[in-house]
Amino acid sequence: MISQPTRSSKALLLLALATLLGQPLWAQVSAPDRADLKNEMKVFEAVINQSISQTFAPPFGLLDKTKGAYLPDFGLVFSLEVNLYPTRMPSPFDTRPLSHAEVETAHKAKLERIGTIKKSVPRLLADHAAALHDVSADETVAVVAHFFDVQADGGLPSQLVIEVKKSDLDQYEDKKLSYEQLLGKMKIEEL
Repeated sequence: MISQPTRSSKALLLLALATLLGQPLWAQVSAPDRADLKNEMKVFEAVINQSISQTFAPPFGLLDKTKGAYLPDFGLVFSLEVNLYPTRMPSPFDTRPLSHAEVETAHKAKLERIGTIKKSVPRLLADHAAALHDVSADETVAVVAHFFDVQADGGLPSQLVIEVKKSDLDQYEDKKLSYEQLLGKMKIEEL
């Protein structure tokens, strides 16, 4: 006569079966390996740095090199700081305040350079961000440019945020979107 399996023998059988299948019942899903993503981020950081450095020669260029970060459930954010236009700083040897002409010249130059960044960063995203293969299609790629020494009362933004869905970048790379259509899908915000 064959005896009925007991509760503990059922548990042992289930545990043995799970072990044989290579998936312990208590195992949790591990985080995906992000080494490839980190390498892709470093390449894109270098692309942004090189482009901004060529666009704005020192002392306007990068004050802080681009740094990328992966944010789960969002995507990638690349942050950099740019000196749009250096103004004369008062010193112990020259305490004169900035003249009206100096302020106007600086304001005009800063506006032009913000416009240049608003045109060049979307082009960088279009031309290079599709190579970020380890970002999923439903995630976002964003670039945040912080502007050095922008006075709050000057009517200029202190940062520019440009973001786009990776799926839109992929469609552009596959020639399913024109550059103008891709631009229409980008969020460009001055803060």
